[in-house]
Amino acid sequence: MAVCSGLLLKFVAGQLSQFSVFFRLVSHSFLFVGFFFMIYTFLPISDFSTSVYFITLLVLSVILTFMAHFLHRAVLTTEQRLKQIISKLFDFIILETPRKHVSEEKQIEYVISYEKIINEIGDE
Repeated sequence: MAVCSGLLLKFVAGQLSQFSVFFRLVSHSFLFVGFFFMIYTFLPISDFSTSVYFITLLVLSVILTFMAHFLHRAVLTTEQRLKQIISKLFDFIILETPRKHVSEEKQIEYVISYEKIINEIGDE
């Protein structure tokens, strides 16, 4: 639950401008605690001495928190990049293709056909 809460707060921090630093700090704390207890649950203490066990827990929790941060950032930047690519492709299809690559007689048919496709995409 703490990991999910941390990821949710991390998402909210990206949407807010005024309290984003606070929410990021809280989300990292939630992620750290969640990873700490997940590792605590799945890693048996009998394999290590107590001090090595807790140091390992702390190090792995910090590493997993950083990994979650960078993975979240990668997902968001990939989504933004894909949106930009789609936008550029639509601009090419709608603005440049009719003027440069479609004859004047067929431009009306072309416009009707891409408007139909765009309306179908909007319905999904």
